[in-house]
Amino acid sequence: MDFTFFESFRLPSHDEIFSMSEKMTNLLENEKNSWRPVSSDGNPGSLLDFTDCSLPVIIIPDLHARPLFLKQICEYKVFDMTVLEALEKKLIHVVFVGDALHSEKTTKERWHLCEEEFEKDMVSGSAMREEMSEGLSLLMMLFELKTSFPDNFHFLKGNHENIMNVHEGGDFPFRKYAEEGRMVKAFVRDFYGDDVLYMLSLYEKNLPLVYSSKRCVVSHGEPRRTFTRDELINARLNPDVVSGLIWTENNEAQCGSVSNTIENLFGKNDSILWFGGHRPVNGKCALRQDGRYIQIHNPLRKNIVFLNGMLNGESDFDPERDIVSVIGGVYE
Repeated sequence: MDFTFFESFRLPSHDEIFSMSEKMTNLLENEKNSWRPVSSDGNPGSLLDFTDCSLPVIIIPDLHARPLFLKQICEYKVFDMTVLEALEKKLIHVVFVGDALHSEKTTKERWHLCEEEFEKDMVSGSAMREEMSEGLSLLMMLFELKTSFPDNFHFLKGNHENIMNVHEGGDFPFRKYAEEGRMVKAFVRDFYGDDVLYMLSLYEKNLPLVYSSKRCVVSHGEPRRTFTRDELINARLNPDVVSGLIWTENNEAQCGSVSNTIENLFGKNDSILWFGGHRPVNGKCALRQDGRYIQIHNPLRKNIVFLNGMLNGESDFDPERDIVSVIGGVYE
C-alpha cells in the first residue's frame, strides 16, 4: 500500500485523483451484495447490512478537510496495535459518517479570502488552493483506505458529498461561511477539468447512506422519520429518504424515528443505538430521542467512538469510556 498522502498533504495531480476516484467508483459499484443488498434498480443499495457481524466498531464524525485528524485516527492504538494495523488484520470496522470536504470553524477567515478571490475571477487562488490541498489530500487518503480494506472500512454519504452543488435527489447546494459548494465545484472544474469533476460525482452517487451491525446503526444525520429496511436499501431512488438521512436539523425528526427504524431493521432491540454527526455538539456528544440517537460531531475536538465493550459483558454505551480523543491517546 502506498499511503502517499498520509505523509504530504498536497493537491493531487489530475492523473492521481482521476485514477483513484475511478477505482473507488468501480469498487463501490461492485460491493458485495452479501452485506450491501441490491436496490430495485439493480445497483448496490444504500444500506450496509452487517447485522451478522459482531466486530468492534470505530465511528468517525464529520472530517471536513482535516487530513491530520484522519492520520491520527489511523495511528491511534487499540488492542495493542494501531487502527491501521487492526484494519489490516480485519479485527474492526471503521465507519465514517461523511462530510469529507469544506473545512469549518477554524477556517472561517480563509473562506472569506476564498470568496474575495472568487469575486475577482481567481477560481484557484492561493486561499482556495490551500483549502483544497487539505480537502483533496484527505479525500485521497479515504480512497486509499477504502480500496485497501474494502470490507472493513466504510465511508457514508453526508450532505457535503455534493461536488456538483446540485439541488436534486435529496441534495441541496451548500453554503455556510461563503459560497463553499459553488467555489469548490468551480475550483475542481478549473484546476482539473470536467472529467475529474464528473468522476468525483460518480463516486459520491455510489456511496452508502446507512451502516448497521449488531452493535449500532450509523448515518450522517438523525433519521427525519421512520424508515423501512426497503426504503434504506432503495434510498437513492427516493430524494425524501436521502435528505431525511443527511440534512435533518435538531428538533426536526419525528418522535420515535430512531427506535422505530431500528425495530424495522432488527426487530425489538432496546440495546442498539444510532450514531450520527451533521449538527455540531458541545463536549463529547449530545443524546437525542430518549438516548437512542447519539450525535458525535464536535468540530473543535478529535474524538471517535470505539464500541468495544458492548457484547463483551458491558452492553451499555458509556460516553466517558467509549468516546475518546485520538490525540496522543491509547484506548484502555
